[in-house]
Amino acid sequence: MQLRFRITLVFTLIVTFILLVMCASIYIFSESTRYQEFRTRLERRALSTVELLKSKAIGPELIKDISRTSPSAFSDKSIVVLDYRYGETFSYNDNDNDSLIVTNDIIQKARTSSPFFFKSGKREVVAVEYKKDIYDYIVIVAAYDQEKKDMLSRLIYILAGCFLFSICVVFITGYIFSLGLVKSISRLTYRINHISSADLSLRLETGNGKDEFQQLAFTINSLLGRLQVSFDTQRRFIDNASHELSTPLASISSQLDIALQRERTAEEYQNVISSVNDDVKDLNMLLRSLLEIAKVSGTDRNIELVQVRVDELLLRLPAEMKKISSSYIVQLDFGELPEDEHEITVFGNEHLLFSALKNIVHNACKYAIDNTAFVSMKIEGKNIQVIIKDNGPGIASEEISHIFQPFYRSGEANKSSIPGSGLGLSLANHIVHLYNGTITVHSVPRIGSTFTVMLYNEVKD
Repeated sequence: MQLRFRITLVFTLIVTFILLVMCASIYIFSESTRYQEFRTRLERRALSTVELLKSKAIGPELIKDISRTSPSAFSDKSIVVLDYRYGETFSYNDNDNDSLIVTNDIIQKARTSSPFFFKSGKREVVAVEYKKDIYDYIVIVAAYDQEKKDMLSRLIYILAGCFLFSICVVFITGYIFSLGLVKSISRLTYRINHISSADLSLRLETGNGKDEFQQLAFTINSLLGRLQVSFDTQRRFIDNASHELSTPLASISSQLDIALQRERTAEEYQNVISSVNDDVKDLNMLLRSLLEIAKVSGTDRNIELVQVRVDELLLRLPAEMKKISSSYIVQLDFGELPEDEHEITVFGNEHLLFSALKNIVHNACKYAIDNTAFVSMKIEGKNIQVIIKDNGPGIASEEISHIFQPFYRSGEANKSSIPGSGLGLSLANHIVHLYNGTITVHSVPRIGSTFTVMLYNEVKD
């Protein structure tokens, strides 16, 4: 079933139920009110008949004439008055065929629970015991409430007509209302169907409204924006990765082809093997970086997390840099360490966090004039600041926003003969952001750069 019909059906059923309950309540209330009023009138009629009988000036025949001729809503009346010996003192019937039969059961119930109400056929009956002074009577009055019954019959027709008319109006308006809702959804669906990975620049129309559809359009547009950035980054990453991987492979292939063209001396073969070995090392480092980036892209759901002391990670950096190059120097400054070790502890993956810090320090040592990186640590509230400085060529202000992109190398880096793939800072940025941290950069060309890594140090239980 289509959505517009489902909305119309549900809307109609809900309103139908409400109208049905309302109409039934009106009818039940009207019938209950009529019944209570009619019982009261029957009781009054019974008592007024006894009062007339007590009066010596009015005889039974005159009372019958009054009952016959008086204007009343009663129809098919029957009145029976019994004395204390249960002998019939007075009786009257509008219709001789509808005479009222009084049984001992009726008399006993009138004595015990006066007034006693019951039904006889279509008529309603009241039996009242009258005890006052020396008088002791039992009065039974039966009648049919013709006027109010006719009124209730008309009320049923009126309620049924209004009910059916309201249902028709509700169905039509509900269908029109559902068309408006479905039309908005159809427009969104039509626009979304024309959006593909080949062209994520299309956006949904948000309009000027403030309803849920506008919020949905805003949300989808925001999602499309994130997807477009992700796809663009992925395309650039694949293009750059293909280029970076093809360069060492082409170099290795060409060197081997040249070496195999003719017989060479052992020294020449050794030079070729050494050169190929360097290219393989570069390729290995590149592949490791790519795998690390792929590993940290997304969430930390599949990454083992432990409590890691940041100062211990920093203490490993000098020896790690010496493994890369004996000329690399790391100078550490921890200032005054807090007594509580939790203040310098973060919750994360030790290998990844160390890899992020190592890549930034490696860059600082690699580009510094004296191959020295100055690393300090500060505690600011619940944050740990790791500050890494160098006295290298610096980075131009317009290039700072690009240095964390994969394979990007600044102008000064490209001018130098220092090798690099442009993945170290990108990997470090991925890892730090994975743990809700930040990396900020301040750099002055020809003076040096300062990288500030901010890590949140609240430890999870």
